[in-house]
Amino acid sequence: MSYLVTIVIPTYKRADRITRAVESCLKQTCPCEIIVVDDNGRGSEDQLLTEQALRPYIEADQVIYLVNEVNSRASFSRNQGLNAAKGKYITFLDDDDEISPRKLEKQADLLEELGEEYSCCYTNYHKILEGGKTYTGSENVSGYVYPYALARVIYNGSGSNLLARTETAKEIGGYDISFAKRQDMEFMARLLKNYKLAYVDEDLFTIHYEIRENKLTYEGLSSADEHWIEVFRDEIDALPAKQRDAVYQSLALERWRYSIPRHMQKDAFANMKKYHVTFPVFVRYVFYLIDRVVGKKSYGVKLIKL
Repeated sequence: MSYLVTIVIPTYKRADRITRAVESCLKQTCPCEIIVVDDNGRGSEDQLLTEQALRPYIEADQVIYLVNEVNSRASFSRNQGLNAAKGKYITFLDDDDEISPRKLEKQADLLEELGEEYSCCYTNYHKILEGGKTYTGSENVSGYVYPYALARVIYNGSGSNLLARTETAKEIGGYDISFAKRQDMEFMARLLKNYKLAYVDEDLFTIHYEIRENKLTYEGLSSADEHWIEVFRDEIDALPAKQRDAVYQSLALERWRYSIPRHMQKDAFANMKKYHVTFPVFVRYVFYLIDRVVGKKSYGVKLIKL
């Protein structure tokens, strides 16, 4: 192995779970450096509890521990880790998730094999929900998939799943801190603008959704959608007409999906009309949702033909 992998773990109010993530990193079969970025704010109760939980790892030089002076959110914290990274490859692990022992080795080996036209790699995964219900990843796209990334239909489970070339991550400026939501998808989209995506067809990643502290509102999600379109409009509009229309339709259909449990379908249907979602496309999307629920699968519907 001629590479080092940097693992950046931003953490906030999860002193009770951070060690689980760290332990999974220490079991990796390739050379790794682990950087924990504490975003609780220096001197806060949560920061002190997190430092206490990590003290054995810090003293054993197993973890590099960075502390933000004030709470600055996940994207800022990830960029702090990126700036300190020494690895050829980098991954950003959420503080409540786990990676299997050979995950990073397999991803890095594949990127080494494929060459520099591939900027990042993901693996299959499973997600554990409240009550123990499990969803399995069914996404498997690879190669040139930039339009899919713009449409946010690459369901790799979480940004924690992605392993990227550190040089490329720095080249694109890391995470865009203007994104309060969809940061992982935004980062992946820019990683894939001039590069390809690799995939390892093995379940090597566990996403823990048993506890969700943040309740997402329709207003917050739709505002994030508008910000996405504002930032990427020129990129979307530069696509061939059919791909462009499919990107906008995909984004509008996703808004309809999350409007249902929040009883905001009227607004979502108005947005679908704005982006010219046709009835056949809508029916196709409904059948896609049924397949996801019945099959307990997670993948993005691909309206775009590449």
